[in-house]
Amino acid sequence: MPFREESFKSILNVRKTINPWFWDKYSVNPYNGCQFGCVYCDSRSSRYYLPADFDNDIVVKSNAAQLLENRLKRARTLLPDVVALGGTTDPYQPAESIYQISRQCLEVLNRHGYPVHVCTKSRLLLWDLDLLESIGRQTWCTVSVTLTTSRPNIARFLEPRAPVPEQRLEIIRLIKEKTGHVQTGILLMPVVPFLTDRASDLEDLIRQAVQAGADYVLFASGMTMRDTQALWFLSNLQKRFPQALPHYERLYEFVHDPQVYRGRYHPLSSYSSGIEHLLQNLCDKHHIATRVKRYLPGDYRRENYRIAEKLFAMAGRAQIAGRPWSKMFWTAHDIQRLKVSIKELDREHLEKELGRADGGLMQLIEEMLADRSPNGSQGGV
Repeated sequence: MPFREESFKSILNVRKTINPWFWDKYSVNPYNGCQFGCVYCDSRSSRYYLPADFDNDIVVKSNAAQLLENRLKRARTLLPDVVALGGTTDPYQPAESIYQISRQCLEVLNRHGYPVHVCTKSRLLLWDLDLLESIGRQTWCTVSVTLTTSRPNIARFLEPRAPVPEQRLEIIRLIKEKTGHVQTGILLMPVVPFLTDRASDLEDLIRQAVQAGADYVLFASGMTMRDTQALWFLSNLQKRFPQALPHYERLYEFVHDPQVYRGRYHPLSSYSSGIEHLLQNLCDKHHIATRVKRYLPGDYRRENYRIAEKLFAMAGRAQIAGRPWSKMFWTAHDIQRLKVSIKELDREHLEKELGRADGGLMQLIEEMLADRSPNGSQGGV
């Protein structure tokens, strides 16, 4: 396997808005390209500008830790907040056993008191449980393990060089056994139409996650398809499961052309909403949260983040149930962007800052501030 060590000019990406699924404000990707070779990976699309030979041409960001150290040392305008380690590519792909770039970055984040959310499929993460526990004890740490199916044959097609599902469930078991301050669960992303979306398979996966000790199941409502990523996926699908191709043509509204993809990014909304309803009901049945418990900083943002977390959870439930949700969702974003504590604002100033919120939503926010919020909203259980 060829590796290319390269020096980069920057390593810390800053989001315009905090992601309400993963809670990350920042992200760090120690590698470009990914050895696991997942056929559905959105990072294969042209928008990421990653190596054309995505599975084999692995770029090692050799100066990542030093860049991160320098950035955080001179970060006059940055406040500690959740850093997503990985996301574009797996931070614990096999290259990590040689270079340990992810561990070096975690050491920097630990020194500077930044909370971390790691997304991975790899058992190599277990090497760093001591460091992850230290981060969790000091601030907040979450490990999300991607698990799309419990069927080994389907997993081998979708994720040809990733650890098998049983090994990924073992990651969760060991995190729960060996740490006390690391939150962990599964990323049931993507739900792959025709291959992983049977109700019985999804319930089996959720049941096994619960048995492994997972704190949550994060799910998405289908698989996205975009330009070069879609072409790669459809090419592999046609070779292995040709009977599925017409199903995709209907679901994503395209006529297959091996040279160009002209279909939808998301599957039809009727399919997506059905998957969301099913997964929410299954998680409710097995009493597992569908959101990650949020990092709450010790400064003026603490109450803002607490209220926003509850509103995001309620908006997510409302969206799945087909009720109005967008006003609540965007108000939550407005609250977590406030530059002062929401507790310091009187009603007049609060209404000015939260221009999208109507009277009913303002009353709900005031009830939350008085700790009279609806039971069960925090964490999305």
